[in-house]
Amino acid sequence: MKNVSAGETVTLAGFTVLLVRKKVRRVTIAVLPPYGEVRVTAPYGVSITEIERIVSGKRAWLESKIASFSADPGKERTYGEGEYALLWGRRVPILPRVGAPGVLLTLEGRILSARADDPKKRAAVLEAFYRKEVQTETEKLLPFITAMTGLSPTSITVRKMARRWGTCYHREGTVHLSLSLAEYPPECLSYVLLHELLHLRYPDHGSGFHAALDRFMPENRAVAAELNRMRRLSYGAWADPPENDPPKNE
Repeated sequence: MKNVSAGETVTLAGFTVLLVRKKVRRVTIAVLPPYGEVRVTAPYGVSITEIERIVSGKRAWLESKIASFSADPGKERTYGEGEYALLWGRRVPILPRVGAPGVLLTLEGRILSARADDPKKRAAVLEAFYRKEVQTETEKLLPFITAMTGLSPTSITVRKMARRWGTCYHREGTVHLSLSLAEYPPECLSYVLLHELLHLRYPDHGSGFHAALDRFMPENRAVAAELNRMRRLSYGAWADPPENDPPKNE
């Protein structure tokens, strides 16, 4: 695993950015959802002056990208009445209830039950539900993808991941998947699982990796684009009115 600094918030070329020092070859800039946070990743040896020069050179792109994100609505998610949750690309109302922890899907919505009327407890229940959903669907998909590719991990775990859909540690043969994949259409999980399994054979994203990905899933670029598009939309899906639902693929 690469060495990474914890990161610090600094001002560069007039932008407030999260600067992360990492064992990488070049400076990269990303604008992150949901509210357009700017993250700059830089090698340890590159000076602040040089990083600021690079950021300044991307000013027009950064301003346009940041402007494309919604403003912070000033409302925290409670996982309660009037909010929504996503499951495999579909949005359903949350119906909070105090009781034994669990999730029950009904025609009216999703009953989200926790021991107390506490947003953190409801969030934990929903995460546990998503984890189980991803685990169940992965168990169904894995035999098919293994038969197709000849690749099988030593283990697959599902966990909360801040910025990744999945990771593969090819030396150990292990794969980790994000529990948030349960929010998106089923083909997104298929894509991520195939992507990570291919890293068992191709550790990087070189030509061999992409050739294999194209061979086993010709539509992979379209699925990846849809995954990233829906990820952006999902940040507000819990609070938006129904008329703002993302379009569904029938």
